[in-house]
Amino acid sequence: MLTTTRPRATPVPPPCPDRACHSDVHGFLWKDTTYLRNDPDNWRWYCPRCGQHWMPTSEQFLSHRTFPAV
Repeated sequence: MLTTTRPRATPVPPPCPDRACHSDVHGFLWKDTTYLRNDPDNWRWYCPRCGQHWMPTSEQFLSHRTFPAV
């Protein structure tokens, strides 16, 4: 039996909570890691369309966490 393993896909970021930003591709949030310092969970969502920062939910922290390369 042939089995394959797929690499884990990166989850797609959510759309901006502001409905006015949903009109184009720029309404999807980006992971802003400007203020990480020594805390890998010190990131926020950023909307390039409206310029707002949003706090991720605990589920989003887990699913979008970037582990350090070994």
